[in-house]
Amino acid sequence: MRGAEGVELFYDSTKVKREGAMPTPIQGSLFGNDSVHTLDDEAHRHRKATFVKACYDDQHVERIKPMVEAEVREAIARWHKHTDSVYDSMVIAYGRASLRWAGIEGRDAELDVQARRLGEIVEGFAHVNLDHVKAWVNRRRTDRWCAQVIREQRAGKRDSQPGTSLYEWANHREPDGKLLDDKTAGIEMQNTFRPHIAVARFAAFAAKALFEHPEWRERIQAETAERGTLIDGPIATAFGQEVRRYYPFVPVLPAFARTDFEFKGEKVNKGDRILIDVLNTNTDPVSWERADEFDPGRFLGKDFHEAEAIETFIPHGGSDVRTGHRCPGEKIAVSSLGMAVAAMCEPGVEILDEGLEFSWRAMPTRPESGGLVRAQRPEM
Repeated sequence: MRGAEGVELFYDSTKVKREGAMPTPIQGSLFGNDSVHTLDDEAHRHRKATFVKACYDDQHVERIKPMVEAEVREAIARWHKHTDSVYDSMVIAYGRASLRWAGIEGRDAELDVQARRLGEIVEGFAHVNLDHVKAWVNRRRTDRWCAQVIREQRAGKRDSQPGTSLYEWANHREPDGKLLDDKTAGIEMQNTFRPHIAVARFAAFAAKALFEHPEWRERIQAETAERGTLIDGPIATAFGQEVRRYYPFVPVLPAFARTDFEFKGEKVNKGDRILIDVLNTNTDPVSWERADEFDPGRFLGKDFHEAEAIETFIPHGGSDVRTGHRCPGEKIAVSSLGMAVAAMCEPGVEILDEGLEFSWRAMPTRPESGGLVRAQRPEM
């Protein structure tokens, strides 16, 4: 299914359910077993409310932004010392920021280990090679680590505050009033920051887009200089939104039919697997003017909620974030991606014409090099 009609049907919970739809190799390695992605109806809405509180409420979205900016600026400083990939840089920047935002304190080196593991989980969840084995190994390691963090919070050995992901998942209770077991609470806590780290893939695509559309770099650089911050520049944000629309990130999402129905003349039987075609909905020529052209101008003047309301703009899922399966971390993803875009437009930063090609046959995919960058001090 694709397009506006496909989105409407795919997120109609009277006709579609998610339980069991995600293939086990993907569900287990990427999302974790028994996570919110496997739930439907009231069980899903109840657990989703904790995600919304921790990730979507404005106070917690605002809380992470200066953390991300500090780490992205540190990445720029490293670019002055040596060539690096945008992807690797943002795995660390987003990882450190999101772990501390989640209430997990630690030395940079300790947090970097966890950030890289989470990045490798995303890298290998659908590859039929050793990367997939590595994804499962890192899933088990990360599950153990996060379960231990949950236990330490419950035992008073950590002092994460209300509103942080660690606090909320350590104290989350299911509809029967019981706490989640340590492992499941840790998995759901991961699901508040692993998707943020995955935005590094969009940052790598943004490097490719900026290289191919350099006319936007001067505008974004001037915007950042005028505002004095990398955070939420309207032009940088619009550029990031178009990256999310145009480039492949999540190709499809699965569900099962709950009942018999028809879709555009096709008979769908109860139990049939249904796929929403994410990329070809984001680039649907019926819904988007010049759908095959990369044009950040289409998002200029649109705030987050206006963009979120576009029915066929679903890089992080569709429908309502509170009641449906749309990712509650989308606000954070948009802001963090905009900061990476602004960073690549800073004076002296050069995007290299190396390894910007990507495979349409890999899932997930990104530019081969991750988007190589280096920086020189601008001449005075």
